[in-house]
Amino acid sequence: MVHYTILNDTSIKTIFDQYNIDKILEYKALSGGSENTNYRIKASEGEYILTICEQKSVTEATNLARLLIHLNENKFKTSQIIQTEKGEWVGDFEEKPLLLKSYIKGIITSDFSNLQMEKLGSDLATLHGIEAPDFVPRQLGYGIEHFQEVQTHAPDSLFTKWLMQTTDYIQSFIQDDLPKALIHSDIFYNNIIANQETGQVTIMDFEETTYYYRVYDIGMTLVGTCTFDRKLNLEKAQHLLNAYQAKNPLGQQEKNALQAFTAYAATATAFWRYMNFNFVRPDEAEKDRYKEMQDVAIHVMKIPKQKFLSIL
Repeated sequence: MVHYTILNDTSIKTIFDQYNIDKILEYKALSGGSENTNYRIKASEGEYILTICEQKSVTEATNLARLLIHLNENKFKTSQIIQTEKGEWVGDFEEKPLLLKSYIKGIITSDFSNLQMEKLGSDLATLHGIEAPDFVPRQLGYGIEHFQEVQTHAPDSLFTKWLMQTTDYIQSFIQDDLPKALIHSDIFYNNIIANQETGQVTIMDFEETTYYYRVYDIGMTLVGTCTFDRKLNLEKAQHLLNAYQAKNPLGQQEKNALQAFTAYAATATAFWRYMNFNFVRPDEAEKDRYKEMQDVAIHVMKIPKQKFLSIL
C-alpha cells in the first residue's frame, strides 16, 4: 500500500532549504498518481511541482531526472528539473527521493481541439525521433509479456479467458522488425497539460518510458485521448495521425499493425487495472474499472479493417 506524505510548514522549509528557496508563498497537494505525492508550490522565485517518490529508489528517481534532462536537451518540451543547492538532481525527505520540477501553466482536459490533437501528434513524432538512453527499460512494465500473470490470481475468470483470446490476436501482429523508439507508453489525457490560451499541449509524467514499438505508443495515445463513451473517435484520431506522419511517416507494416496495437494498448491498461485494483492493491471502488478499457479494446477490434486504415 502507498503511504502518502503530508507536508506542513516545517517540512516544506526543510525541503526547500536544499534548494535555497526560502520564500514559499503557498503549497497545495495535488490529486492523482498512485506512486508519488505531488505538491504545487508557489514561491517568490516562481512556481514548481514537488514530487515525492513513494515507491522509487534513489537510482530510479535519478534515472527519471536524467530522462527529463535528456528530453529537454533534445528540444522536447516537458518538465524541467530544478537542481538542489549542491547541484544534485534528486533531493530527499524522510529517506524518500524527491524531484522539483518547473510548473507548466495549463489544465487537464479530456476534450482536445483538432489543433491540439495535431500538436500532440507532432510532439509524439518528435519524441520517437529522440535516441533512447541506455538506462531506459527495453520491456513494458505491464505489456503482453506479463499477461500470463493473471492466471495465478484468477485462472477461470471471464476476464482471464478474454485476455488470453485477445493475446493471440495481438501476438499475430507483433513482428521483430517493427520499428522501435523511445516511447512514453502512458499518454492519457491526464498526463497532458493543455494551455487553452495558446493551444499548446505538453506531455508529462514519463514514469513508464521505455524502448518499444512506436505503434504501441501511437495506439496508447489514441486510446488515451480519442476515446469517448468507450469508443474510439476516428475523426479525432485522424488529426493526430496526419500530424504524426507529416513528421515521421509510418511504414506499411506499421499501418497494418496499428489497429491491433491500439487494441493492445487498451488491453494492457485493462490488464493493469484488473491486477492492481483486484489483487495488488485491492480497491472496492475501482475493482471494475478495467471494464472501461476492455470495452475500448473490443470496440477497436470490431472496426472494419479498411475503415481503420482510411484514417492513415
